[in-house]
Amino acid sequence: MKKFTSTILLAFICIGLLSAQDAFDVQSRIYKTALKNYDLQAATIALYNMQALKPERADLNDSLALLYFAGERYAQAYLIGEGIVTADPKRNDILELVAVSKQNLGMVKEALADYEKLYGVDKSVFYLYQMSTLQYQLKRYGECVASLDQIIANADADKQKVNIRLQQGSQEVPMKAAAYNVKGICAMELNQEEAAKQNFNKAIELFPDFALAKGNLDLVNKKKAGDSKQPASETTNTKTTTTKTTTTAPKK
Repeated sequence: MKKFTSTILLAFICIGLLSAQDAFDVQSRIYKTALKNYDLQAATIALYNMQALKPERADLNDSLALLYFAGERYAQAYLIGEGIVTADPKRNDILELVAVSKQNLGMVKEALADYEKLYGVDKSVFYLYQMSTLQYQLKRYGECVASLDQIIANADADKQKVNIRLQQGSQEVPMKAAAYNVKGICAMELNQEEAAKQNFNKAIELFPDFALAKGNLDLVNKKKAGDSKQPASETTNTKTTTTKTTTTAPKK
């Protein structure tokens, strides 16, 4: 027992003799190894230790935000990301992470405001699609349809797909087909059944295996028979996790 206690004390003494850089390097190696083994908790602790050793390293906040995001800990990712964007408003890569985190936290208005900022800088149809789904959730149907029409008219949307995570499984869908499906749902909300059917049919025409659009078209056809079920949409049945950011090891 005495030998064991002596060993522990010796270890603490050795750690205490490490220079700040050496200690930082040790934590950096722990962080990289933890990432390799997908041990996000150990990687997070290592990052916090690195911050304590070198508080001037603001870039470590980036890694921490990305790490929390990778682990779907959206509250922490959003809070750290907001701090980064406040310090540097040009960090659109982190703003996108914040927007996605807010979506998953149900902060619909706040996420929409972030995507509007992103779209103001980069006219990406990806941002426009996210805006349309959030506008739908806020029942801003006119704005939603206007956004969807822009997507449908944009040639870039022909090259992109959206991954729709359903209650059971997921489905990758061409963006234009997804846009027609949401447009059909807006029409249903406004009791425009014929317009809804046209949009759902268009979605299925573009993507014959589109499960949501098929289900929604079936609901429209059954509505006259008194079926009161609500249309299914990726805006209500999926969790958005798409972002262009990735988790990387910080520089020494």
